[in-house]
Amino acid sequence: MSLSIKRLAGETVIYGATTMVGRLLNWLLMPFYIRVIAPEEYGAIINIYSFISILLVVFTYGMETGFFRFSREKNSQDVYKTTLSILSISSLLLIVLSFSFANKISLYFYDGNYSVSIILVGVIVALDSLLSIPFAKLRLDNRPIKFGVIKLISIFCNIAFNIIFLVVIPYLIDKFSLAEGFVSAYNQGNGVFYVILSNLLSSLVSLFIFIPDFIRLKGSFSSYILKKMLRYSWPVLVVGITGMITQNADKILIPKLIKENGFVELAIYGANFKIGVLMSLFTQSFRFAFEPYFFNNREKGIDSYAKVMEYFVAFGLFIFLGITGFQDLVNILFTSEYLRGNIIIPYVLVAMLFYGIYFNLSVWYKLSDKTIFGAIFGVMGMIVTVGLDFILIPKMGIMGGAIAMLCGYSLMMISSYLVGQKHYYIPYNLKVIGLYFIIAVMIFYFNGIIVVESLFLKYLIKVFIFLAFPLFFVFYNRLKSKYA
Repeated sequence: MSLSIKRLAGETVIYGATTMVGRLLNWLLMPFYIRVIAPEEYGAIINIYSFISILLVVFTYGMETGFFRFSREKNSQDVYKTTLSILSISSLLLIVLSFSFANKISLYFYDGNYSVSIILVGVIVALDSLLSIPFAKLRLDNRPIKFGVIKLISIFCNIAFNIIFLVVIPYLIDKFSLAEGFVSAYNQGNGVFYVILSNLLSSLVSLFIFIPDFIRLKGSFSSYILKKMLRYSWPVLVVGITGMITQNADKILIPKLIKENGFVELAIYGANFKIGVLMSLFTQSFRFAFEPYFFNNREKGIDSYAKVMEYFVAFGLFIFLGITGFQDLVNILFTSEYLRGNIIIPYVLVAMLFYGIYFNLSVWYKLSDKTIFGAIFGVMGMIVTVGLDFILIPKMGIMGGAIAMLCGYSLMMISSYLVGQKHYYIPYNLKVIGLYFIIAVMIFYFNGIIVVESLFLKYLIKVFIFLAFPLFFVFYNRLKSKYA
């Protein structure tokens, strides 16, 4: 393994460790929510956060990738200042829009409920869009530890506020005679409001941490730089929007397409979908390290990109086998009414893995400045996913949403590979990658047919089967290196 790939692996571990801890802490809010919030409220929270995911992409409009692309030029301070300035303007615009249209949005999606929460959502998206660039600068400057620390502080604050609003204050109200005005004010809110408020307060904490960096900001706004960045970034924006729609369309459409108890069904779907976060956090932490890596190491050659893909697929399949093989342990997090959603988990995990592969394949159009192809693939995947959502969800329920997303990401992955090999050839070893998938499918199958009464013996067999994949990976790569 080359020194540059080792550095990438090291940064992935750092980003992955902090991202994993943060995501797992947020992930643990799921079993917390399903125990303290009614299912229909939890379904509404999932629905709202799906919109937040899309809006964050819209209001950063690909400027993160544009920032990476142009910050290596001599006028990097001007690039930073220009990016922050334009995002500040669009963030203020979003806040104004959220105040103006909150009631109409509330009526259409939530039968007139949660209008105040919708206003808070606008402020959250505005703040997080603006903060995406300071976080991107930390990644560009190879400062993963500071990046992770700030992220974790924000996440811990979010969790603390959730516990205070949803557990501590209700307990105090129940056990003590608090001021009537305070109790009345608290009761004006609901579970959705206090979850969103907690998020807003944690975003304000991150903003406060970055204030010294804003004060020391140098450089000047440049319309010339802005035009270049927007020209480069708009296809990336389309990629981001279509990607988020592909990933979140099911959670937006389920309450509309499942007529009876739509938000309850979404709660069950969303809680089990959360298990897929374990795959997506791996792909995201890899992305944090990989995106600056391939812009800064073009001279290393295309062989390194091919090798990185092999390692990515292997580790992704390792995560898939771990989660599906020990699903009954994961189910401890759920209450009984949520267990029927387990059927979507393998589909979600594979879909997230395919999306990660698609991101790694995207190196060809980013390095060759042909980002328009990313937009095309994204639109294709979005059309397939949303179209299948409308067809499958009314017929198959929550399973239809998982299958639709898997089909959309599969199309994006295959299309990017086929077109990319013609425009920017990278010698991916499909035989090795295919072999990893075959071994993983075999292990997944054997795990599914294990029927042993003894609990100890059952898990002993599962552990041995699970370890077969990493052992094969290590043995195969050593053998290949020996005879290379």
